[in-house]
Amino acid sequence: MTKKKKEKKGEKIEINPVDSKQVRQDAISTILQKGVDFTITSQKKNLLNKLHLKPLERKFVIYPINMGTMLKISEILLDLNADELTDAMNNKEKKVNIMDLGARNIIENKDKLVKMIAYGITNNEKEPPKSLIKFLNDNLTAKEGLRLMTLVIQQMDVSPFLASLASIKGMNLLQKKGVVPGA
Repeated sequence: MTKKKKEKKGEKIEINPVDSKQVRQDAISTILQKGVDFTITSQKKNLLNKLHLKPLERKFVIYPINMGTMLKISEILLDLNADELTDAMNNKEKKVNIMDLGARNIIENKDKLVKMIAYGITNNEKEPPKSLIKFLNDNLTAKEGLRLMTLVIQQMDVSPFLASLASIKGMNLLQKKGVVPGA
C-alpha cells in the first residue's frame, strides 16, 4: 500500500488509499480469527505532539467481535436513519441533491458511525472511552471511516450466529433416542 502526502495550509496529511488487495488480506485475516491492525494519524498537531510527548499516530487492532459487542453495534445499526439514502439509491428516475442528502445523513448518523467503530476497537459491551470517541471524531476521515466500518462488519461475522439459531430452531430438545415425552 502506497502512502501519498498532501499539503494543506502548511500541514502534511497522510492519505492511505483503499487497496482492494489489502481489503482481501484483511478479510482473510478475519476468517483466520486474527486481528486486523490499522493506524490513524492525528490531523491536528498540538504542543504535546510537537514536543514528541504524544505520538502523531495511534495504532489499533480490530479482533473478531464478541457477542456483547455485537449486540451493542446491532442496536446502533437498527437506530440508523438511512431510509432517505436508500430511497435515493433505489429510485434512479428521481433527481436528488446529493450534497443536501449527504449533509443531512452526516448530521444524523456521524456520531453513531464513530461509536460503532469505537465499539469494534474496544470489543467490549461497556461504553467506549470518551477519549477514543473524541480521537476518532477529530482524526478519522470519511474514507478511513468506510474502511474501518467494513472491517468491523467483517469481524462481526453474523453467519455462525444465524446458523446456530437455525440449528436450534430445527432441534427438538425434548426428545431423546427411544424416549417419548410425557411417557
